[in-house]
Amino acid sequence: MTFVDRVIRVLDEYADSEYFENPIQAIREHIETLINTKEDTQELLSYNDLDLNIKNLAIVMSERIYDIVSTYEYRVKIVSIEYDETLAPWQLKFFLTLQYNKDLTNFNIQIIFNSNRYYEVL
Repeated sequence: MTFVDRVIRVLDEYADSEYFENPIQAIREHIETLINTKEDTQELLSYNDLDLNIKNLAIVMSERIYDIVSTYEYRVKIVSIEYDETLAPWQLKFFLTLQYNKDLTNFNIQIIFNSNRYYEVL
């Protein structure tokens, strides 16, 4: 627990309750931040930048997602990435199976890329 969390917890009305941290939710939020952040003035990918067909676009985007998560999220290892292009070109969905390095449990996240160029992680 960080210093700020300890200070807030002492001042909080729930100070007597047990502190619980959800690492899976923290990982999801971190991945969403990473994917929506521009890297070297270039975002992950957007529909405006590409002249690929949908199948190639989904493959390129899944490779970029793999690179970003592998490089910047050290708490997990990617087991698999699948994509769903049924709602393309308005929406692409990516399904990731990740392995949490601390206790080697697998969990799933879903990354949705909408036509508004924002990635949502569920």
